[in-house]
Amino acid sequence: MDENRIESLIKWWRETDTQGMDIVKHLINPLMEAFGEDVDAILSYLDKMEVEVLREISGCFESIYRKFTTDDVYNALGELEDKIA
Repeated sequence: MDENRIESLIKWWRETDTQGMDIVKHLINPLMEAFGEDVDAILSYLDKMEVEVLREISGCFESIYRKFTTDDVYNALGELEDKIA
């Protein structure tokens, strides 16, 4: 997991006028690359994020589940969704 890259992407997205930009191309896909392959580390990292930031990047939840399709991941992502609701 490249935490510096993740933080940089989120900061860039939050500070840029992203109106009309493809969120999947410019944020979600790069985030997924930066997250890496350790699903436990990804979920732990997301759980520690501020709710406001987590809400902004919640579009990546579907991609995480698509990549790591297990009941545990589904449940963990559900808990994160409850957190931002």
